Amino acid sequence: MVVYLANLDGQGLVFTYGLFGVQHDELTAEKKKVISTLYSLLSQSADRVDHLQDESHGVPREGPKCTTFVGYWLKSGDYEKWKETDEVKQFWDGLPEDAGVWREVMTVPKSRYMFAANQHETSGLATMLGLKASTDEAYWGVYRHRLSANPDEYTDPDDTFTSPLATSSKAKPDPSKKVVDLSKSSLSDKIRLGRVTISKIPDNLCYCREGQRQPNLPPEELETWKQKLAPHAVSWMNHLDTERNKNGVVSFTFNIAHLNPKPTLDPGTDLEVDTDAIAETNQLMYLLDLAHFELAGRSFKDHVKLRQTTFEMYGPGGAHSQNGKLSIWVELCILKSGDMDAEYVGCREGTGLMVLENV
Repeated sequence: MVVYLANLDGQGLVFTYGLFGVQHDELTAEKKKVISTLYSLLSQSADRVDHLQDESHGVPREGPKCTTFVGYWLKSGDYEKWKETDEVKQFWDGLPEDAGVWREVMTVPKSRYMFAANQHETSGLATMLGLKASTDEAYWGVYRHRLSANPDEYTDPDDTFTSPLATSSKAKPDPSKKVVDLSKSSLSDKIRLGRVTISKIPDNLCYCREGQRQPNLPPEELETWKQKLAPHAVSWMNHLDTERNKNGVVSFTFNIAHLNPKPTLDPGTDLEVDTDAIAETNQLMYLLDLAHFELAGRSFKDHVKLRQTTFEMYGPGGAHSQNGKLSIWVELCILKSGDMDAEYVGCREGTGLMVLENV
């Protein structure tokens, strides 16, 4: 089965990968202004900006509760210059203590970044990097193999990317590791006024963005997705979200991504209702390390079944191996202690990496 990886050829590649969010119980005029201003500022500098909203995941809602922008800078230096501009500083420093605005900005060398897709379609950082074909699929540990294929001076080739933390669900935790309770990371309705800043994170935190795109699927393929793939996919995602200590999940969110945001963003658009804007579902997650992600994937039966069925349907000889249109992609970052700059201004308890504030 052919997959398409980001082309990481070249020396000294260090990217900036930024998540910027605005929480809103209702889209007031002030919230809309903040969203529009943030999008405008990001668009002035980032090589790419994706527009996401929280997905209700089948539960009726009156509107989105969070707007998230994913900003990509091919050169980290460009982000550093941008964040020091007066306009950006004034925006961030001027936020009130109940703003509901946050950022999680990662600095990532190519040796700790991976992108893969089943279709020759670029997303995320690969939009700037381009793609190359590969056949390294269908086995556990493939993410590690892909990471090791792009060495640079920023990462020890013998690094196992192991977290110094263990979760409270471990029956026999390693005495050398600090124990954390990740159940507290679930999002709360309680607002934490003021600023929470996180500049140091535990080594080897694993960030992942997954995307599923269904562009005009033929009836037969759409039925395959609904009957044979979607139930396992939803079960897998819910497992990661709800069993956080078991899987080492620090943060997990369901999102809808707008594939082609317009130059001027309409903050009031509900991507679940505006069907022309719905391009793909996304999941954004942080885990303690890659090993937790790998173990969760191998041990959860619905994820094993999801992989198996996907390969049967889209792999060699499968019903949709030649003309299948379902698009699935993933990008992943392994983060070291100093790779993260996060701040939460008047956000809900449990937002993002807030659980790591005192770790």
